[in-house]
Amino acid sequence: MIKTAAKNGMKAIIATLVVSCPIAWVSSAAAETVKILVAGGEVAPSNMGDRIWLTLTLASYNDLSKFTRRQVGKDIDVLINKNVVSSPHIMDPLLFFGKPLQIPIPADATRTESKETIHKLVSGTSILELRSRDGQ
Repeated sequence: MIKTAAKNGMKAIIATLVVSCPIAWVSSAAAETVKILVAGGEVAPSNMGDRIWLTLTLASYNDLSKFTRRQVGKDIDVLINKNVVSSPHIMDPLLFFGKPLQIPIPADATRTESKETIHKLVSGTSILELRSRDGQ
């Protein structure tokens, strides 16, 4: 819109510019990560290869249940010391207090290395984390 105004005998043109620009709200939710504390574990054979079976602390079972409730229908990453060791799809929340958490052993890990990993997780020198994936 353009207006003309006269002041002290001078004409001035005042322009009003209305800018229309679309605003896009972008949800940039960061990946959620939960640290899991391990109370014990063992290496056990299964029909799909050896597995690490971990027993968690009570607090970590609670954290695991809450985390998986929020991740139903999505893939998550299981990390040991920031390295992804598994990426399961969460079909149902994991609500199983007192039962071991089963993690597939990386293909290149020996039974001895797996036992050492369990020892490090129990002692706290290694860190077990679950991480959501962005954009799902």
